[in-house]
Amino acid sequence: MPRGKRTVFAVFCPESKNRIGTVRLHKQNSKGVGWKEFKVEKYCPMCRKRVAVKLKEERHSD
Repeated sequence: MPRGKRTVFAVFCPESKNRIGTVRLHKQNSKGVGWKEFKVEKYCPMCRKRVAVKLKEERHSD
């Protein structure tokens, strides 16, 4: 039974424009923090370093 609608976001490196992965987030969680405030660093294999990623919403969401 679903508890709420989550949206699929693609994770991109801002320097190399390489797609690093995907993440599923609620549009707004119970604390009132939206997906735009979601901050995370991931490793980019093209840049060979950890970068602050950019999120882009994908069409297929559930």
